[in-house]
Amino acid sequence: MNDLTRFFWQLCLLRRTPGDLPRSPWLLQWLLLLNLLINTLLGVPVFGPGASLLAALVELLLSAGLLFAALQVRGRAERWLQSYAALLGAGVVLGGIALVYRNLLGLLGVEMTALPDLMLFVWSIVVMAHVLRHALDIGLAASVLIVLAYTMFLFGLIAQWFAPELAANPT
Repeated sequence: MNDLTRFFWQLCLLRRTPGDLPRSPWLLQWLLLLNLLINTLLGVPVFGPGASLLAALVELLLSAGLLFAALQVRGRAERWLQSYAALLGAGVVLGGIALVYRNLLGLLGVEMTALPDLMLFVWSIVVMAHVLRHALDIGLAASVLIVLAYTMFLFGLIAQWFAPELAANPT
């Protein structure tokens, strides 16, 4: 497990690629479960427990399907397992960091600012673009644009379905 933790940390530092990851359905299942748990916990303050779980499930299904479709279009569908596992593992690492710092700030009674979330958001965009760049064999600029479009679509969809009051009044 230590090697996997190291791998995903190095992936988040852009030192590894999805192709370096073993093709393992077992690993994918564990990463799905961990990602679902972390994303649900991160969403509870915004959506509440039930809606947070549903939002996390929608995100997992949407990302899996869109990644498969993109790989299929590029003729690289065989890369789906490793690429999706890489995205999930990076999400576990970055989501875990978010959970730790948010809980630490809460325990210390320090008011949370948007800067750490913004930094993690930018980092996650870069990591997802890195994974897509290698999975789809496309340039970095194209992969960043795809990730930004996907993220905007996902945020809009999740807000509309699970927090319509936020979507109607974005202030």
